[in-house]
This record gives sequence, structure tokens and C-alpha cells, in this order.
Amino acid sequence: MTNIAILGFGVVGGGVYEVISRASKSPLNEVNIKYILDLRSFPDHPLGDRVTTDFDKILADESVSVVVETMGGDGVAYKFSLAALKAGKNVVTSNKAVVDKYGKELEAAAKENGVVYLYEASVGGGIPIIAPLNNCFMGDDILRVAGILNGTTNYILTHMQSDGKSLEEALKTAQELGYAEADPHADLAGLDTARKIAILAGIALDKYISYTEIPYIEGIENVTSEDIALAEQLGCVIRLIAVAERVGDKARILVAPHLVGNGSLFHAIREAFNAVSVTGSAVGEVVFYGQGAGSLPTAAAVCGDIERAISGKARAHVRQACDEGFILDGSTGGKFITLANGKKYRYFE
Repeated sequence: MTNIAILGFGVVGGGVYEVISRASKSPLNEVNIKYILDLRSFPDHPLGDRVTTDFDKILADESVSVVVETMGGDGVAYKFSLAALKAGKNVVTSNKAVVDKYGKELEAAAKENGVVYLYEASVGGGIPIIAPLNNCFMGDDILRVAGILNGTTNYILTHMQSDGKSLEEALKTAQELGYAEADPHADLAGLDTARKIAILAGIALDKYISYTEIPYIEGIENVTSEDIALAEQLGCVIRLIAVAERVGDKARILVAPHLVGNGSLFHAIREAFNAVSVTGSAVGEVVFYGQGAGSLPTAAAVCGDIERAISGKARAHVRQACDEGFILDGSTGGKFITLANGKKYRYFE
């Protein structure tokens, strides 16, 4: 039996419990959730007696081999993750903010202490993309990673097209359905997408990249119903797409709304779904598609990392720091199309 601790018992942390409780195969069905760290109590929950507010208790328990961080934020979550790694415990997280800001330090701490720091669920919810990038593409040179990485904006753009709604109307519906936060700025401004492409680009290019280094980030705030309609006349849809591609020995990274023609698989990505395209020099284009968020899809990705951690299938890895000038100007390059109203959009192909 493998003992684990879950830090934060909200949407994702609760989902991890659900996935583990219904697991039918080893090693996940041999996992015991020994501790749940949360400021709240859960008296009616089957694991209510395992809730604690004392992280030091978890840290001192040598029987706990995996710490699952689903707290959110980049303060206490980072502090607890680092402490767990230094104590020789594997750490699994869904927290893209911590991975983006402190990933290199935490990966180094994991390697130094003979454990692993895994973050499959930080990008794409339940879509398996980080493990394939780390393992399945090792024999190929990755030329480009591109993706629709934010379910909120994809839902909004889908319903601006299908229902003729304005951005504000579609956003209100997304908030009512729980797809968008009360403060949707990070989604609408492209910042959430930027964090995710920074993580993917860093793995694909074996460089540590922070989203603050991405030279061009544009969200969907300025996309109008008219733009959507004019794009349709060209046989296109508008999607918020992040792109990271090799340009010689450097890279071009950006986040922006793109026109997507019906020749691209991204044309069919609707609602709150995500998709990631990986292009290798040998394999060509491979597309990963699925639920980009939600309790159980994200928890499934977390549990996949738990399985990799306890089975020894994951490798400790530290990305290299970027050389000066490694990232080119994200606003250059690429094909543009001008709509009938005079607005220019990048074209994704």
C-alpha cells in the first residue's frame, strides 16, 4: 500500500479521491490517502477523519511517498511543494502558476533528492500531453507545439459563432455554467494560455521558459461578432491559439486569436474542449484532443502522475535556462489575413 497526502480538497483534490476510490487496477487501487490538508473540515466525507491543518505532520511522516498539491496560487503551494521534495517525497501538481514560476527550482530539488516533480494536469486538464512530450517524442526533433489551451475562451468563441452572441453575452453564459471565473481577466487576456504554452514549449525545446518571457500575448477582448461573421464567410473560425515553433536554433512563441481554415483539425474544436498539436521532423503532426478542465478529467491526469511516481516510470528532469536571445520576437512571422472590416488576424495552418 502506498500512502499519499492531498494538499487542498477542492474541485481537483476531491476529484483525485473519486478517481482513486473507483480505481480497479494496480498500482492506483493500492493507494491510501493518509492525509488531506485543508483549513475546512469535512465531517460527512468518508475521509473526514484524515483531514489536518498541520503540514509538518505530513512532512514528518516517512510513510507518505507522494504529496499531491491541488491548492492553487503560487505562495504556500510553492513552499509546501519545495519542502516535500526536500523531505524526499514525490510531488504531483495541477498548479500551472507554480510550475510556470518555480518549475526549474522544483525540478532541480526533485532531482537532488532522488524523487520526481510531475505536473501533467497543469496543461490541458485530462489531455495527456506532458508525459508524451517527455517520453514518446524523445527520438524526434519537435518543430512546433500549438494549441487551443483555454476552455473558457473556446466556449465563448464557439457561442459567438453558433448563437450570434456578443463576447459579453457569451462570457455571462460561460460564468453561469461555471466555465469562467467571476474575474475572467486571465482567460480573456490570454494569460492562462500563455502559462500553458510556456510549460509545453519549455518541455519541447528543453528550455525553462516563463510566460513573462513570451514576447507577444493577445487575448480575445477585441474579437467582435462582426469578426466572427466575416471569418465564416472565408470558411474560417476564430480561435485563441498559442504557438511555439523552432526557427533555426531559436524559437518563436506567441498567443493570439487566429483564423482557422477547415483544413485544420483545430477548426472542429468547439465548446470548452482543448487540443494540442505537436509536429515532429519525423512523425509529422500529432493532435491530442479532449476535456481541458473539470474535476474528474484533471484528477485523472493527476492520478496518472501518481501512478508514474510510485511505479518509477517517471524520470527526474531539469530543463536548461534559456540562452540570451533564444526567444525571437513573437509578433513577427506567420501569415496574416485581412477581414472585410480591415482587421488583421493571423492564420493558423
